[in-house]
Amino acid sequence: MDELARAKQAFSFGPLLEEAFAEAGTGAKAFRDETFFPNLEKVLAIPHNIDISLSGVQIMHANSLRFLVNRLRWEADVEKHPEILDEDVDDPIVVLGLPRSGTTKLQRFLSADPALQATPAWAMWNPAPFPGEQRGDPTPRRQWAAQMMNAVTNTGDTYQKMHEFAADEAEESSFIPIMNFDSIGQFITAPDYSYLDWLRSRSRVPPQAYLKEMLKYLQWQNGGKRGPWLLKNPCNTGEFLEVLEVFPKATFVISRRDIYKTMGSSMRMGTEILQNTFDPLDPKFVGQYTVDIWAYETKRYLAQREEMGPEVRLVEADYNTCVSDGLSVARQVYEAHGLPWTDAGEAAMRQWDIDNPRHKLGSYGYDLADYGWSEEKIAEAFGPVAEEWRGK
Repeated sequence: MDELARAKQAFSFGPLLEEAFAEAGTGAKAFRDETFFPNLEKVLAIPHNIDISLSGVQIMHANSLRFLVNRLRWEADVEKHPEILDEDVDDPIVVLGLPRSGTTKLQRFLSADPALQATPAWAMWNPAPFPGEQRGDPTPRRQWAAQMMNAVTNTGDTYQKMHEFAADEAEESSFIPIMNFDSIGQFITAPDYSYLDWLRSRSRVPPQAYLKEMLKYLQWQNGGKRGPWLLKNPCNTGEFLEVLEVFPKATFVISRRDIYKTMGSSMRMGTEILQNTFDPLDPKFVGQYTVDIWAYETKRYLAQREEMGPEVRLVEADYNTCVSDGLSVARQVYEAHGLPWTDAGEAAMRQWDIDNPRHKLGSYGYDLADYGWSEEKIAEAFGPVAEEWRGK
């Protein structure tokens, strides 16, 4: 048996759960909630459905083990402290938008305001405290995040130019729904189209419900509610009504960017994300999978926006405005949410902008043609919105 076959064998239901029970340190021999087991089985099948590399299987194994260990530790803490489930997290501000559309800047700019609860990377990767960790002092998880950055994100150093990762910086909340094993985020790093078809056939509420439980958990660890959470997940763009079902007081803000530019940049990012998943990696596959994901999600967003109309608190901002005048966007979001505007919050946002100039870690190039695409093909895939958002 070669190394890849052994890795696939280890990445199976029984061995993975045994490993999780041993690592969690809770003494648990079973999960109290097993409703996610069918989802896990779907994920475990991915390495058998696609021509994945050894490193791809190893990364899936490490991440899935982390998801299970966090779930076990959460279950143990909820049993000891049932008040965790009473925390109120119903009113987040949620940043929407396709990848490479200024959403990270918008999230981190807004998160600078201490009146909001940010989502630092260390908390998104390990919402459960490590054994022996003192409540209110997440130093062990922060140190782990700093050391394990690339292993967690499935990327190399080049990726930092496109999306800077730092343990204490506000990070995508997408790293938590994926822990329910039924999130589009799983397809993005391990693109099995049979898994994607399964995802699209089922409700998108469960992974958001799991996110809600983890936000309650994190809020309890930090001493309780001190303001709304500030979330960001590109995958929420096509499912914001499902998010609203779970978080009934949510306010949404979307950064709309020229789709031709967004897709070219996303394809470039896809080469970094999938470099450890496939060996060799076909650029034309990257282009196709990028459009397959985001054309579908964009159309779903437009349909949901049409369905809800003015009944949902949604601020639509252009990328150019988010980059050049983030304060004006922030003021619209705060007004929509009913959140007071403060001098301290504004000063913190202004300082973040000063400290984080665009491309501070370097720039990079991309071309649709490198991935077998053109503006004409993008327009055909996305429909009229491609021209509606041109230049934004």
